[in-house]
Amino acid sequence: MSKDSRPLPLARTPALLRDFADVMLPGDGDWPSGGTLGVQHPLAGRLAERYGDGALPRLVEALVAAGAPFDGLAPDARALVVATFEAAEPAFFGQIRDILYLAYYEHPLVVALIDASGRPYRLRPHLSGYDLPAFDRARDYPRHNRGHYVPTDAIRPVDPAPLELDTRITTAWGVNR
Repeated sequence: MSKDSRPLPLARTPALLRDFADVMLPGDGDWPSGGTLGVQHPLAGRLAERYGDGALPRLVEALVAAGAPFDGLAPDARALVVATFEAAEPAFFGQIRDILYLAYYEHPLVVALIDASGRPYRLRPHLSGYDLPAFDRARDYPRHNRGHYVPTDAIRPVDPAPLELDTRITTAWGVNR
């Protein structure tokens, strides 16, 4: 229900979700807000995909019950609506928050902004990975004093013969099991 106790018209849902995304991811300086990037669109799709057709109406109802729509509200009042929603439904809110954050940080513009800031960040890092400096024994030697370190040139092959891996028990309980 909206503030005047009538259901929120479906046509107002896109603006409600955009404003909610802007409260969750307000942007700052060169960083765009969540609503500007449109993270509400993947939110709606992922909600339906993961939780079924009733998830988006549930989100709208929860926001309205917490005091939305956001139009005309001061920034502090907008934040209070979101905090009220979080307090009323913490598990559902956490799922929504995670979807919004993932949608934001996988957006190509945000990826480019992070990468341009000097921190390597790729939209698809699995294609080429991230550059790693070559191993440097002096720099990379463990200093935490847990376990032990064996330099590569000190590693010797282990003779597996004493393990009797070719016995009936090992074969029956290992290879042929």
